[in-house]
Amino acid sequence: MRILLISYYFPPCGGAAVQRWHKWLPVLVESGIEVTVLTTANGDYPVLDPSLEQEIPPQVKVLRSGAPSTVRLWKALFGKRSSVPYGDLSTNAKTGFLRKALIWARLNLIIPDARKFWNPSALKTATAFLKTNLVDAVITTGPPHSTHLIGLELKKRHRARWIADWRDPWSTVYYLKLNPPCGWSLRRHQALERKVAQSADLNIVISKHLAKQLPSSNSIVVRNGYDAAKTAAARVNENTRAERFRIKYVGNLTEGQKLEEAARIIGKAFPDGDFELTCVGTRIDADRMKLSAVEIPGSFSYKGFVPHQQAISEMADCELLLLLINYYEGFEGMLTTKLYEYIGSGTKIFCLGPHGGEAEELIDLYKAGACFDISEEAAAMSFLKGLREDWRAGKNITTNSDTSELSARQQAAIMISALSEEKKG
Repeated sequence: MRILLISYYFPPCGGAAVQRWHKWLPVLVESGIEVTVLTTANGDYPVLDPSLEQEIPPQVKVLRSGAPSTVRLWKALFGKRSSVPYGDLSTNAKTGFLRKALIWARLNLIIPDARKFWNPSALKTATAFLKTNLVDAVITTGPPHSTHLIGLELKKRHRARWIADWRDPWSTVYYLKLNPPCGWSLRRHQALERKVAQSADLNIVISKHLAKQLPSSNSIVVRNGYDAAKTAAARVNENTRAERFRIKYVGNLTEGQKLEEAARIIGKAFPDGDFELTCVGTRIDADRMKLSAVEIPGSFSYKGFVPHQQAISEMADCELLLLLINYYEGFEGMLTTKLYEYIGSGTKIFCLGPHGGEAEELIDLYKAGACFDISEEAAAMSFLKGLREDWRAGKNITTNSDTSELSARQQAAIMISALSEEKKG
């Protein structure tokens, strides 16, 4: 089987956006699938992780096409050190007029997203490739959901079998729920979403909730999964006893997550200050950092982005992992890449967010920790106190459930099976 995978984000890009397919590529190659990846040359990447390039199987052919940079324009307007709003399109009283105007334009005029300006270049490269190379399927992965429009066009031009991979919702994604565009813009999002979902030969989605939301019944759920070999190595290498009770949040912080409230609850649970809360790999603004530090003086620290292998090691090298579920309408399907790595690490999870989501289902199913709403302060504090007491007493507080079905290898096998069935069809 031969596939063309089209993805805006690909190593050396780092972060959660690349992990799903980066973990699957070795499994695809081992299964005898010939993979060509079409991606950006010098795209607008939130972070860089060159170490991931070394893990791409040599059999994978990578095509790159030029992508216009909106980040360079942003930094020209607001300065080289200005933060680009990845995953956060909120404004407040401190936001300047020009920044508000650009965010408004992004929400209401640039539909579906700012990465759409790569599409002409990508289409040209994909078309040239398909003229001389036969493939059994074209796969587009989003976000950015503008990438799916490339697949839609290729299906029209080449009658290619096209599979759309949805790593996040489209019209109901959290930042559109928390910062609603005008009615016309939302309807445009919904129309494009419907056209993509109903035109694709198959939709692969990350959660049951997203599968129900999608305006198409032709979908299967394939979870992100975790790298079992990397996680197992980290559990062995980082199994050390620390002097203080260590809590870590690993990954990006986005709008709707309640970091300050989590810090406040943790601080109340441990008034003696004998703990540390560290945010690893996050983009955190100065106000948010200050508020969190005020809640737990002397116990809050921050690390910037780290390579993926180090992030996995950080998860294993602590006593408790903090998971924050975004508060917004539609949170039920919020399943981040790090959730699977959290579960795979064996470190207990303290989840703070609304009840009733798939993340909570998985945490309960694999006995990986406990979930609390921000209103359940007393229960959350009791959980935290009990866990630290057990740790101080020398008890093993790690989890040992069989989570192998959540491994990236197992999830990739589900996807490969779906591809094979689609080819037969």
